[in-house]
Amino acid sequence: MSDGERHLSAQEQAVVLALLAQDFPGVRELRAQVSSAVVVGHCRCGCATVDLRPGAGPPALDAPVLDGVLVSAHTRTRGDGVLLFVEAGHLSCLEVHATEDEPAPLPRPEDLIVEPVGS
Repeated sequence: MSDGERHLSAQEQAVVLALLAQDFPGVRELRAQVSSAVVVGHCRCGCATVDLRPGAGPPALDAPVLDGVLVSAHTRTRGDGVLLFVEAGHLSCLEVHATEDEPAPLPRPEDLIVEPVGS
């Protein structure tokens, strides 16, 4: 990893896996990417959004999914939202957005209400 890059934290991994808890074509490949995904950037507003790329090691299989927002969720507590983006079959961004004017923190996985994929 280059300077400034890091692996997903345990809480970030838990949130991504909560978003990937439902079954759909390509979910197995995406779940396999979580443990090696690398954070390569952050949102400048101070929220918990992170940009991702595949990590080192054996090449991860491309997931047969469309590019863009794959899974969305909102939180039970504040109503904040979470989006999981995919690009070229790989996890590319975990976006956390707020309903209030302050930056949104990373939610707890158990506070997420995940929308069905494709809805």
